[in-house]
Amino acid sequence: MKKRLIIIFACYFSILLAEGSGKTMLQDCPNKPNCVSSQAKDSKHYIEPISFDNKNGDIKKELIDVVQKFDGKILENNENFLRVAFYSKFFKFEDIADFEINPEKKIIDVRSAAQTGWYDFGVNRKRIEKIRVALK
Repeated sequence: MKKRLIIIFACYFSILLAEGSGKTMLQDCPNKPNCVSSQAKDSKHYIEPISFDNKNGDIKKELIDVVQKFDGKILENNENFLRVAFYSKFFKFEDIADFEINPEKKIIDVRSAAQTGWYDFGVNRKRIEKIRVALK
């Protein structure tokens, strides 16, 4: 009984610590060619993080303006984290993009993935590259 109680408390406190840290880890890409991530370990999913100089002020506000320009719907907006849904024009397929702003390193880690299907014809990679250019 003591061991179970210790395990329960350890899990509970680790969850509390993670929630309070403000740090969100981006999920790994699945073994499908429809996802890109700046934290991916393999070259087929890897994409460079977005760097910024923050000369114009609030990078998060700029990022929100840019994703909305690309018809992104903001699903989650936390301290340094943004989750956005994008939809294809014809079939309304959903792609989810996560943006994690790291102000110390002056980068935005990204992950973008199709929510259905196997292949995305490079749409997620192209969209992140367009967002990168728009933020410069």
